[in-house]
Amino acid sequence: MGRWAEALDAVEEAVGIRRRLADPVTGNPAAYEPDLAASLTVWAWILSMQQDLFRALRATSEAVEIYRKLVALAPRRFTQPLRAVIRLQADVLDGLGRIQDAQTVRDWLAANPDEPDSHK
Repeated sequence: MGRWAEALDAVEEAVGIRRRLADPVTGNPAAYEPDLAASLTVWAWILSMQQDLFRALRATSEAVEIYRKLVALAPRRFTQPLRAVIRLQADVLDGLGRIQDAQTVRDWLAANPDEPDSHK
């Protein structure tokens, strides 16, 4: 458990730093939102491994929101990370017993396959 706690502390610190760097008032969102979304995804994964599913769900939700904006700007770069965090979100929803919500998320993934050639 010690290593998980250390990893969680490190990722929480990274999320905090990246939040400040991506802040729209004092930071540079365009430069740092991709790193923030990636850190949120890792944080959510660690939280889910520790069964802190409510916090994991909040982290995945924030990452999804950021990645959706980024996909609109650069689909080839951000579609795969978006899909990965959405899959994680479905797993977290399952863990919370929200089976129908998890299925809705998986249905969206199935209805929106990643087709890199379609983003040319």
